[in-house]
Amino acid sequence: MTYVKQFIGMFFLVIAVCGGPFMLYTQKEEIVFEPGNIVVHAVYLIQQFAEGSLGTYYSGQTERSIAEDILPFAISSFELLFSSVIVAVLASIIFGLLLQRFRIVRQFQKVLNLLATIPDFILIVVSIVGAVGFYKMTNIRIITLSPVSDSESTWFPITLLSIGPTIFLMKVVSLKYAQIGGEDYIKTALAKGMGIWHVLIHHVYKNIKPFLIADLKKTIAISVANLFIVEYLLNVVGLTRFIFSKDGTYEFNAAVMGLLGIILLSILVYVLIRLILYVIERAVVYK
Repeated sequence: MTYVKQFIGMFFLVIAVCGGPFMLYTQKEEIVFEPGNIVVHAVYLIQQFAEGSLGTYYSGQTERSIAEDILPFAISSFELLFSSVIVAVLASIIFGLLLQRFRIVRQFQKVLNLLATIPDFILIVVSIVGAVGFYKMTNIRIITLSPVSDSESTWFPITLLSIGPTIFLMKVVSLKYAQIGGEDYIKTALAKGMGIWHVLIHHVYKNIKPFLIADLKKTIAISVANLFIVEYLLNVVGLTRFIFSKDGTYEFNAAVMGLLGIILLSILVYVLIRLILYVIERAVVYK
């Protein structure tokens, strides 16, 4: 019952957010505030739900059914979101924990700390500019920027989407590694002759894990925020297309379903990452 109430609350919160442009807007250089517009659109949306329909949206000049497109759009967004988060988690464990003692990895960490001062949007734009320059030099296209063509590759959007969460999570794990590595019980384990890999996996990781899990939600939030930018700039067919249509029109039903779908995908990604970490721990840490 608690989860049902949370879902209902989340649903109406999404309606309030997506209804903002209809509630507060400008008309003839005057600010108009009409909260009743949200109620009208929400009632119409619920009526369509009751009729077994999710409504329609426009892709260019073509009217399409949301129900027909939401599943393939969700799969595309899930692929980007899940891949970016799993890259961030694995990179933080491998480079922020297991290989942290190597000098070249520490130098790499300094580079990432420098990049962390740059907003993710700037990093994404710079990467796109670099991809365009690469195309001019080699005539090899790795991105699609045409507004009338959809992206054909997924590895480049995944790479761009992984930058922000990877930098954030790796920095968190590295800081905790530096703190925990100096604790007395770690020094005692090493003094007893335990191998470095044993200490890292069975002692350091176990103490870093709570911080890793605690910041996993923030990592997913960073990926979701960048998902809007990456899908829009690279013409990736995903759930954000319901929110940012190509012809520039804003449609309430499509925006609600797109935003609600992204939230549900975020929850799914979180559960799957936790499950993967649990399986790895049972296979490696607690074997």
